[in-house]
Amino acid sequence: MLDEKILKKVKTINQNFIDLGLDLEEDIIELLEQKEDIREKVESTKYKKMSFSKDETFNSYIWNLEDWQISFDVILVEDEEGKWFEVECNILNF
Repeated sequence: MLDEKILKKVKTINQNFIDLGLDLEEDIIELLEQKEDIREKVESTKYKKMSFSKDETFNSYIWNLEDWQISFDVILVEDEEGKWFEVECNILNF
């Protein structure tokens, strides 16, 4: 479980993705709960050192976190229940 301070930071980070077109709050929380090293990096990095973008070609939402690049790749799926999407997270460390 994430503490209140990091959850507040998650909301601020997620607002950037909402502005780009997709709410990724649950995915960001899941990532930070699973990857302690990324959570520690988020805790120690000032918000203004982060950047956010969207790659229209690959339908990816990108979060640059100093020497890390976290890509949330959106996969659109359609089945008998209708349209939905999955988010796959890829992490690069430079």
